[in-house]
Amino acid sequence: MGGVFNDLDKWRAKYGVGDNAALSQWISETDQMMRNPFDLDYVLKSGMKDTWKACVAVKAAQLQGEESMLRFYRKLMEAIQLFSQDGSKDEIIRKVAAQSGLDVKRFLDDLKGTTASSMFRDDRHSMAAEGGNFFSLLIVGGEKREKKLVSGYTSDEYERVIDGMLGKGFEKKTPIDIVEYLDKRKGYLVTAREISEVFKTEESDAERRLSGLSRSGFLKKEVAGGRTYWALPEGKTMDKLTLEQVNLSHVTERAKVTEPAKLEQAVKDAVKKLYTEVAEKPRGVFHFPVGPEGTGVAGYPAEELDKIPATAVESFAGVGYPHKTNSIREGDTVLDVGSGSGTDILVAAVRAGPKGRVTGLDITDAMIDKARGNIEKSGFKNISVTKGEATMIPLDDGSVDVVTSNGVLNLVPDKERAFSEIFRVLRPGGRLQLADIVTRENVQAACGNSSSALGLTA
Repeated sequence: MGGVFNDLDKWRAKYGVGDNAALSQWISETDQMMRNPFDLDYVLKSGMKDTWKACVAVKAAQLQGEESMLRFYRKLMEAIQLFSQDGSKDEIIRKVAAQSGLDVKRFLDDLKGTTASSMFRDDRHSMAAEGGNFFSLLIVGGEKREKKLVSGYTSDEYERVIDGMLGKGFEKKTPIDIVEYLDKRKGYLVTAREISEVFKTEESDAERRLSGLSRSGFLKKEVAGGRTYWALPEGKTMDKLTLEQVNLSHVTERAKVTEPAKLEQAVKDAVKKLYTEVAEKPRGVFHFPVGPEGTGVAGYPAEELDKIPATAVESFAGVGYPHKTNSIREGDTVLDVGSGSGTDILVAAVRAGPKGRVTGLDITDAMIDKARGNIEKSGFKNISVTKGEATMIPLDDGSVDVVTSNGVLNLVPDKERAFSEIFRVLRPGGRLQLADIVTRENVQAACGNSSSALGLTA
């Protein structure tokens, strides 16, 4: 357990979300990608300034057994993230301990003692030593006590690491009975997404089943933070199910979309939404530099930008200055992967000259429209923009002298396929100029937590 922060303001500054609007946008973007079941404003509503005390409380619960700890942790997260309560306050911690069935007196004594705080301190030090952060899990296993830091909210990467540590496939059983699943988690508030993930079925099917069980009076439906949850109340037993309830509870058909496919679509949707806002509201609040501020940070010379329309620069959202490599020569055919509002395709057109040819590729309609408008303003006749993806470039083999890209490939889950496509369209001896974000972590695994971790700061 690495903890999140003991000073909220410093934590927000570290991740570039010191402004409340930027923080809300960050959380909202995460929700759009991963549909996390929480109140999107819980950080601001709860007034919580320090999560370390709550982390020590989880360790105090662990002293009463792993199952007790898991139940306490889940109920504590419900209190904080669903009901926006301050999980660092004594009364909230005590209430959750009672709800979780802990020996409250023993728990409070352990909370005041040194053992729980020492356990948390050891966890933090271990995570820090491995380079972990608030969306990472350090897995320790095997005879050699091998350690592996894994990030994100999709199960595939965790299962792969565990399989590797065990030296064999990890046995995974998919349950078939929703009520049986909830019976072991009485009092938990669950979402359709949780049931979808656990039972390997579509989320719409999970919601249909939960809603049906609620209408029949077996489950309790609750709304918190604008989200819908279901719970199995105390006193409900499986031996009193009607035939209709049995049919709703029993899941036999599996229609689950694979995690990589879900993630890829989630990333595309989040990218399109974010960059539509950058195109249409370039003076909005973003947790990354946009427009002239962005080109200044990236290192674009003013004399180069003076040659292109100002509206091409106002929605710039790149991460560097790829043209510093001077890869584009007069007469070159150039492809810009992720051309945005047109900054780099216009700069490329200046460098390639009237005998050159520049093609922009983007997936966001608003950016494409803006780029085409900027091309018209510029008067260049050798630039075109087309809609398409880095993993399916709509150009012939060996048709391009130079591929340029600025802060885009970090947003592509299937990077190997994207680079394969770039290699395919480049002529023998062709050149790649690239400015992008590089991380030592698995971005695809980590992207479910935050857009900045994913690379939506491009």
